[in-house]
Amino acid sequence: MKTFLAGDPMIPSTLFKGAYEQYLKDYFPSMEMGDWETDYPTLQKRRLKVEQAGPEVEVVPEVIKENGLDASVLTGLFVPVSTQLMDAMPNLRMVGLSRAGKENINLDEATKRGILAFNVMGRNAEAVSDFTVGLLLAESRNIARAHQSIMNGGWQKEFSNSDFVPQLKGKKIGIAGFGYIGSLVAQKLSGWDCEVLVYDAFTEPETIKEAGCTPVDKATLFKDSDFLNVNLRLVDATKGWVDKEHLNMMKKTAYIVNTGRSGLFDQDALFEALKEKRIAGAGLDVFDEEPLPEDSRWKTLDNVTLTTHIAGTTTEVLTNSPYLLMEDMRRFLDGKKARFIMNEEVLENEEFKAWLKQVRA
Repeated sequence: MKTFLAGDPMIPSTLFKGAYEQYLKDYFPSMEMGDWETDYPTLQKRRLKVEQAGPEVEVVPEVIKENGLDASVLTGLFVPVSTQLMDAMPNLRMVGLSRAGKENINLDEATKRGILAFNVMGRNAEAVSDFTVGLLLAESRNIARAHQSIMNGGWQKEFSNSDFVPQLKGKKIGIAGFGYIGSLVAQKLSGWDCEVLVYDAFTEPETIKEAGCTPVDKATLFKDSDFLNVNLRLVDATKGWVDKEHLNMMKKTAYIVNTGRSGLFDQDALFEALKEKRIAGAGLDVFDEEPLPEDSRWKTLDNVTLTTHIAGTTTEVLTNSPYLLMEDMRRFLDGKKARFIMNEEVLENEEFKAWLKQVRA
């Protein structure tokens, strides 16, 4: 019974090792580790491709080929868990991903093969919700543009929104998606004396009301929001969820913040709405192509604040998440209720049950 710890430049295998020794070593005393990618810029390009197209665009990492093909447990952050990797690891029974997203694992294939998968839901919710509020303020109050002006020798005080620079008090904040991140954004804005409008097809209206927010339908969210923050998970049903039709419903003085996934937006429609000043501005942390190319159209706009996909990246998120992951895996192995299993159907798989019985013996 062996564990392989697959690190990368964001969470190296040495950080996974500490969590392994605290939580998994008792069950899996044999361990190998290594970093499947060591260059940070290359990792960002590879992870973006995987998030857009799935793990099947990747190959089996060489470091796993060298030392991990016989492992029963695989943990990592962005390691691509593809059909090809599962073919190469015939003993694999548990996969743990130290992130909230599911994009870098072929979950359907893992379920078919009786491989139990874990992630860490909400691991970066505090970080992303903090950043969302900051980006909202930076864009609407021209913070980044004023800084850039000073750094370039200027003292700019006139901006594209100078006729309607807003304060938050009394404004309507729209939130699409009331999960970990959306609910925290609402909580953190509660002290600003705003009205928070929430659209979430999977959350009961009473739950939204209990949080001090107002449940609304999609059209009302776009029509009434002074600031709109989209926290939906990107799945087939939410691709292009923010489209031309709904952007046209928005106030000319409204702002959009996206710290989720670029695919939630019709990018052409968003660009045109900003270019034509049909909305006041946008704070964007995610893009279809990252890093942005030198000739990116987004750089031609004077009503955007652009950041480098950093909303979920804090020291606490990166250092704590391997421990949150492996603590939950340990809870499961101890026979307790785990929080982060992605495919509970595997618990009824006969081969998996036989393997688990052997592990717990």
